Amino acid sequence: MVYFEHATDPVTFGLFMVLYYASIPLAIIVWAFKYYPYIQKREYHLKELGAFLLLAFMVTSFSGYSLLNQYLYLHSPFDSISCYTSSCVLSSALTSEYGFSEEELKSYGLPSVGVMTVFRISDVVVSKSLLKPKRLNNIVITRAWLILPVVDVYVYHVSTGPTKRIVGKERFYFVWPLSPGSFLSEKFDADFTVLITGNSGAGA
Repeated sequence: MVYFEHATDPVTFGLFMVLYYASIPLAIIVWAFKYYPYIQKREYHLKELGAFLLLAFMVTSFSGYSLLNQYLYLHSPFDSISCYTSSCVLSSALTSEYGFSEEELKSYGLPSVGVMTVFRISDVVVSKSLLKPKRLNNIVITRAWLILPVVDVYVYHVSTGPTKRIVGKERFYFVWPLSPGSFLSEKFDADFTVLITGNSGAGA
């Protein structure tokens, strides 16, 4: 089951997908084209290449972060939470509305600073390994590195039952050029697809 109201639109999804996969190769091509006469003379202008790549890494990291968020949002019954500090996470709806303990979150550790999005994941999916229904019951925080084409994915496991207790934590690294859908499907042992408004969902 997914939350259809959290579907994305084709323009947004397509734009981030193109930027995610194309930015780094394009940066290298532009550098090679611009400095080709110098490269032939073995003058490689590596500082300029570094500048091109740094910009490409920032675009790629943010695009990958945005793509992961679109996949995760489909499995959240709540609005996502945008934060830049751990104190923002601790004072967010996680504690004020959803009933999680601030002390528990602190004890398991939170990313300190960065461009972050917080999701309360709660959904029933089909396990890829067991081929039977399983419940996703997690807090997930994504954080873009920006200086490298990497996104942190913090997964906090929530206990089943009436009490909302955090019972475990895992940290994953989403690294270019991994597929966002395949990455999440592997880590959560469930089929993660994206749902585009007006069209059927498709894995990416």
